[in-house]
Amino acid sequence: MFRNSYRLALFCIFCISLCFLSSAMNMEENPLNVTSNASFLSEPEQIPVGILLMQSGFVSDIGEEYERAFEMVQEDNPGSFLLPVVIDAGSNATTALSAWNTLKTSYPHSSIVVTVASWTTNVVYPDAADAGSVHIALGSAVINQSRNHDNLVRFTPGVEQESPVLAEYLDRYDRITILGGDHDYAYGYVRALQSLMPEKIADVVVYNPNDLPDSLNITKVRDSNPDVILVLSMSEALTVAEMIRNNDISAPLVGTRVIEWNTLLKSPASEGLIFTTPALNRSEPFFFRYREKYGEEATFYGAEGYDAMKILYDAVQSCGNDKECLLPWFTENQYPGSLGEVRFDENQVAFYPIELKIVRNGTFERYNPSEDGE
Repeated sequence: MFRNSYRLALFCIFCISLCFLSSAMNMEENPLNVTSNASFLSEPEQIPVGILLMQSGFVSDIGEEYERAFEMVQEDNPGSFLLPVVIDAGSNATTALSAWNTLKTSYPHSSIVVTVASWTTNVVYPDAADAGSVHIALGSAVINQSRNHDNLVRFTPGVEQESPVLAEYLDRYDRITILGGDHDYAYGYVRALQSLMPEKIADVVVYNPNDLPDSLNITKVRDSNPDVILVLSMSEALTVAEMIRNNDISAPLVGTRVIEWNTLLKSPASEGLIFTTPALNRSEPFFFRYREKYGEEATFYGAEGYDAMKILYDAVQSCGNDKECLLPWFTENQYPGSLGEVRFDENQVAFYPIELKIVRNGTFERYNPSEDGE
């Protein structure tokens, strides 16, 4: 449903044009009454919101979870002024740029955009900042925020917030080998950890997520003789973990929030993997609804998408596309949600609790290092 919003929105524009042409020819006014099952197109004053997410590429499954969460919020808000315009930004910067250009061409006056993934956010950010657009970034821990003034809302706590938690856990090891995909997210964490604990980084091995297993030099990983392996992988994490274990490398595996994906639970290769992640409020109805609707547990991706879109729908319903009204919704405010207590600072950056989890017996469980006497 959400996936087709862009095409339906263009069709709506075509229908509106025909209505105006007919009105001019017949010299009488006809009310606009265009309806659709995919989006709320009956109100002429609807506000288009561009949503650039990953419907293709190596993280399309993650994009699907975000999209499902967005749809759930849309279902909760019949009659909303907000018109979601979803465009596939793919899993790389090139596809993201194409999606952004399509959105700008189709909706040149749109003042609100949502981006999912660091590479897409970094493509969109300069133009959105220069135009003064309200820009909501999800799944984007690494952002090249190069403008002195912008209306960027950072819903994902940056690498600056999460890397100290990660470094504190990794400090117990002497030789850390980092594996990461060739993208902004991995490079951001590599830079942070090289700054926080440079003497402990044994090696950094970069691979192409779209070309696994050929691009991952597993020999280099083994030769680095790691005490622990930090896996900066997303939905390809299971393939990476299986390559490590199938090559008789037994070092413990550690990851970050983006590694939390249900496919990890399907193989013993990921057993014992520890990772940082938001301390989700599993008592929120969103999680039950998601499980009932889709037959699997929502991860932080869905929780973040649901909370962000819920706040945005409420803000647009109150403010329309008035940027001066919209921005305070994300400035020095606090909201209870699926992510826990989400708090925004004066720079529209979200903060919420971070914890450790472990893959244990085919499930994700909270992990306390003191359990192991550490």
